[in-house]
Amino acid sequence: MSIELGILKDLREYFLSGKPLILIDENREKEGDFVYPAELIDESMVEFFVRYGKGLFCLVAPEGDLLSRGFFKLPTNYGANYFIPIDFGDGTGISAYERAVTCRALANRDKKISEFRYPGHVMLIGSQDFSKRRGHSESSVELMKMCGFKPYSVIVEILNERGDSHDFDYLSKLAEKFELKTMSIKDVWRLYVLSNELIKIKSTAKLPTEYGIFEIVSFDNKLDYKEHFALVKRWQGVPLVRIHSECVTGDCLSSLRCDCGSQLGKALKMIEKDGGVLIYLRQEGRDIGLSAKISAYELQDKGLDTYEANVKLGFKPDQRDYAAASQILKALGIDKVRLLTNNPNKVKALESYGISVVERVSLYGKVTKFNVSYLKTKVEKFGHLIEIEGSKEVNL
Repeated sequence: MSIELGILKDLREYFLSGKPLILIDENREKEGDFVYPAELIDESMVEFFVRYGKGLFCLVAPEGDLLSRGFFKLPTNYGANYFIPIDFGDGTGISAYERAVTCRALANRDKKISEFRYPGHVMLIGSQDFSKRRGHSESSVELMKMCGFKPYSVIVEILNERGDSHDFDYLSKLAEKFELKTMSIKDVWRLYVLSNELIKIKSTAKLPTEYGIFEIVSFDNKLDYKEHFALVKRWQGVPLVRIHSECVTGDCLSSLRCDCGSQLGKALKMIEKDGGVLIYLRQEGRDIGLSAKISAYELQDKGLDTYEANVKLGFKPDQRDYAAASQILKALGIDKVRLLTNNPNKVKALESYGISVVERVSLYGKVTKFNVSYLKTKVEKFGHLIEIEGSKEVNL
């Protein structure tokens, strides 16, 4: 049994034992929610959610499912995805027992909106595609599906004694007090990528280039919906693989502010010689986009480095994710690689998605007076393993 399937099996048994999960959003909302399968919830679990969660008690279902059954959205002026709150049964709807009944009733796909009363006391949220939005709603529904439950979850934000939802220490103490499991949305995303085939080969064609003749491969991508592609040269043994992040300025315009274009050319030469794969990921500017990258360039012209400029613009220093690369490799039938990179984080990320990196092969680009500072930042702030001493190509 794979590690991810073992985790999901254990988590299913955990839910069946009658305990909720604390699901933590470390990046966006910076808060934790109790999560539990809607089909299993009873009055004691509702009472626990309300007493120790204290936030908004919500029932989550896939948006398309709700719409197909006649449920309708509330108006919003900020993009929320709340549906009309509901009750099921003849009572007031507010008691723990009645709220549990409402949650279990919604988890029955045969029940339409005509069988519920509205507006009621159970707030209803429509979850979107997890690949497009990684919130508590989407991750909780996806987790239910991966654990073998119906795609309906009950969630509530956890507030500390002061009513603050942004308190990771409190979440840790709460988990210890009640012996509860915790998981991050990042963990759920990783399991989602490992458990689903989201990228498949779409088209292949011959591509003659100045570096040699390759096969260019496009993909049907339901993971991040971007048009990534790969150049393939048949290989023997473990393939040499370069995962190259899009850089229009370096790759297409021969910019000397970075070493991307020269790295791309050198990688293609090496792959043409030894065989392997170049994966071109559409994540410009460490995945902030071209316009934002140009804004970052403007800040760099004023003295900030690439790390500081991204942060100043409100982004992470490096927003890239390599889930798509792992799925592309699997679509090509590859689970072991010799990875062309100076970035140890890329090795770790790829291995976290189930790809074995048997060797890291350094790839040094061209150094100019315009990119020396950029390369120093790579070494000092991003931890890239550029061999400064004794390298003729990299002379910082």
